Amino acid sequence: MEWTLSPFTIYLGVKGKCENLHHHNYFLGNNFKEYADTIFKTSVNPQKPYYYVNVSSKSNTSCAPEGCENIFILCPVPDLRYKPNWNDSQQLADNIISDLSSRINFDLHKNTLTKTIMNPVDWQNSFNLYRGSGLGLAHGLNQIGGFRPKNKDEEFSNLYYVGASTIPGTGLPMVVISSKLVLERILLDFQK
Repeated sequence: MEWTLSPFTIYLGVKGKCENLHHHNYFLGNNFKEYADTIFKTSVNPQKPYYYVNVSSKSNTSCAPEGCENIFILCPVPDLRYKPNWNDSQQLADNIISDLSSRINFDLHKNTLTKTIMNPVDWQNSFNLYRGSGLGLAHGLNQIGGFRPKNKDEEFSNLYYVGASTIPGTGLPMVVISSKLVLERILLDFQK
């Protein structure tokens, strides 16, 4: 089975307003092929990581104290099969924060009030994500549609599965559909 990448997330509470950030932001480089080839199966943190930044206080000022911003940073990283040791989490976070600071011309290190970092180990332990994989099974050609694991156990007749790694797949809408499919199956199986 093939799994999705793991999330490496940084949550910042920042003093001041980051004028060069919007609600949704993507920070990419110019070497996507090389980056994608290494990030999926390497144990080394990327030197120039690609990442997504969300600043919900841009759209809803109640998300941060007056004069402050809340910043969420998501960087896709290898799952625990390829990088089981995350002792360098602080180094990766500092690298990302420094890169973002230079791109937006705002010193995030100097203005950080709170910082929380979650690496794949944290995601695995907090949310029972297999090997820290953020979205469960990948959507490769052999794992889509009817090729995904079924939502009913083959051995135990009263055991059902719901979520991103079963039919129909990854993403909140698909998980909601998955729960609807399981409910319909249970009702059908236990109709009297």
